[in-house]
Amino acid sequence: MDLEIKLTIAGLVYNQTVVGTYGLVLSEEFGNRRFSVMIGEPEAQSIALKMNNKKSPRPLTHDLIKTLLNVFDAELQKILIYDMVNDVFFSELHILKDDNVLIVDARTSDAVALAVRSDCPIYIKSEILDIVGTVVEKDLDEKPEEIDVDAEKMTNEELDLLTEEELNTLLEMAIAEEKYELAVNLRDAIKRKKNGVK
Repeated sequence: MDLEIKLTIAGLVYNQTVVGTYGLVLSEEFGNRRFSVMIGEPEAQSIALKMNNKKSPRPLTHDLIKTLLNVFDAELQKILIYDMVNDVFFSELHILKDDNVLIVDARTSDAVALAVRSDCPIYIKSEILDIVGTVVEKDLDEKPEEIDVDAEKMTNEELDLLTEEELNTLLEMAIAEEKYELAVNLRDAIKRKKNGVK
């Protein structure tokens, strides 16, 4: 049996070169190797919302899948990144149903979004990590990277999920960076928050 290495989510980084994509940074739990998976904006926002304990006004696709698993009395046991072809990672969901483990192919971004909702572990085959992993020297004072999503891409509903303090911080940054359209959207979100409008 191939050795599987447990991973943790280290952060999300906006991709400056390919518009609308993010780098999902994954790190081995008991080691110092990291690698990133390029994922789309909807999946990045889905992961970030859950990691930041924010709730969408209506269920996102990954929330729906998690609910369906519960309805059918199935449990997501783990996700496994099992292959990489042409820099594309392949993952599978290991679902326990009636004492049987069902294996379902999935995009890595969707698999991780489901994993954070199910509190299930994320694994990668050791031979793949040997290829893609980059050794990062750990600083003892290092804080975990904040899960961040580009505020300019967020909808009004997603902005409304942020706290007033977070909105004010983003507003200051938007004004400092002369992003006036974003500043207007953030001011509107702050007004809605103060007036209790959803």
